[in-house]
Amino acid sequence: MTPDSVRVTVRFITIMQKYSSKGRREVEMELPTLADQAIDLIIERCEIPWRDNLEKQVRIFIEGLAYDAFLATEQSLKDGDTISFIPVSCGG
Repeated sequence: MTPDSVRVTVRFITIMQKYSSKGRREVEMELPTLADQAIDLIIERCEIPWRDNLEKQVRIFIEGLAYDAFLATEQSLKDGDTISFIPVSCGG
């Protein structure tokens, strides 16, 4: 691990599991401490077709905060943090 990286848990909820390693719900990854760089790297490593509609259908949460809210806090990721990819529910 480098000084500018952390070990986090990435959760892939329901349909997102197909993008994780072997369809697992949780995967540990070494990622940059900057949240925007970490998300980009997850999308790249897991080959998530983010710009092909998923960005409208899936929300990202970091430590329970919506991605944009986490960025607004200007916090860095820490060892043990959790990043979740959660599909938006379309039910009624």
